[in-house]
Amino acid sequence: MAAKPRTRSIVAMEMLRVRVELVDAPGALAGIATALAALGVDVVAVDVLEVDGRSVVDEIVLRLPEQVTPQDVEDALRLAGAVDVLSILSGARSADPAVAALDVTRAMLSSPWDADAPGRALAQVSYADVGALVDIGEAARFPLARRALDTGIPAAGRAGPDASPLAMATGWVLWVAPQVDDPVRLAVVARRLNVRFSATEAARLRALTGLLDLLSRVPA
Repeated sequence: MAAKPRTRSIVAMEMLRVRVELVDAPGALAGIATALAALGVDVVAVDVLEVDGRSVVDEIVLRLPEQVTPQDVEDALRLAGAVDVLSILSGARSADPAVAALDVTRAMLSSPWDADAPGRALAQVSYADVGALVDIGEAARFPLARRALDTGIPAAGRAGPDASPLAMATGWVLWVAPQVDDPVRLAVVARRLNVRFSATEAARLRALTGLLDLLSRVPA
């Protein structure tokens, strides 16, 4: 009698999105990766958010084995020389940026009745806490928005009542104007973390803003 094939049990592994500040020096990221590997943690993706010459802020997506906790990860990062562990978010997605962008677009287009869907999508692609599309007349009240509109270059600055209409008292704000003739709306996102928006995040935001502008001009 033939033996039955053995089946392997599949254990769902927790996904973690970690923002960590490191000394901007050769080997700093390698030291972090070595510490995580010792825990059996899989590094899924790394995105550089900020470099100021002395330190660098990396966002790392991790896949944790069953026995490892977020606190274990934080402890390992600090012991490995991290300047600071800025945030740890459970439930991060493992998809690459292109897949994630398509998922965001699909979710937004499938909810045309949801007025907040574009803002959520804008925030998601730029790793922000909140986002919105703002009519150009309203946006013109804010210096950062005017600069983004006048120069065509994303404009970032400290959050606050004079920076955007978003209810964000601290952190950073980023305004982006779509690269189209006669834009009618600008995109703005904000996050509480004291971490500046990166060029990669601004490029993602500008691409999605341009898509939203295009869709708004398509006849129903």
